[in-house]
Amino acid sequence: MISLYIGGARSGKSGLAEQEVIAHTSPTTYIATATPSTSMAERITLHQQQRPRSWTTLETPLALATALKSADQPNSVIIVDCLTLWLTNQLMAQNNLSEQIEQLCHTISSLQCHLVLVSTEVGQSLIPDDDMSQAFVAASGIMHQKIAAIADNVYFCQAKLAVNLKAPVRSLMGKTQ
Repeated sequence: MISLYIGGARSGKSGLAEQEVIAHTSPTTYIATATPSTSMAERITLHQQQRPRSWTTLETPLALATALKSADQPNSVIIVDCLTLWLTNQLMAQNNLSEQIEQLCHTISSLQCHLVLVSTEVGQSLIPDDDMSQAFVAASGIMHQKIAAIADNVYFCQAKLAVNLKAPVRSLMGKTQ
């Protein structure tokens, strides 16, 4: 099962994603992609305080596919917060964003765990003037589209409310297909 929570900054997407994870009693790995900075310090501390202590935390700003593979186990849960921070880290490291997105999608498709992904929607605001920002917004949109195609559930979050954009198809017999 793969769930993707997308929303703007401070939309409540992380809290909603964590609620899904807490509903499971499976061993949980939290993959944090943020790089500590002055502007992120308060937010990182808040997220750390809100997480259950039983969760294993991996701080993985760049090697997300590798971290996912190493943490993957049947009957476990992995939560990744946040894909756009990971993409930002790739951009700042001057990595090929298309290649990184493809590698991530390939990895996600092969996992056995219950995977919960959090990502910030950046394509609903004004189109940026500079080339780097335009490249990032375009890559982010492509990443979201590709992951949404793989995901079983996709939620758009606003005001700590989630609108279900995609859910597993249920047959007449009540089984998920």
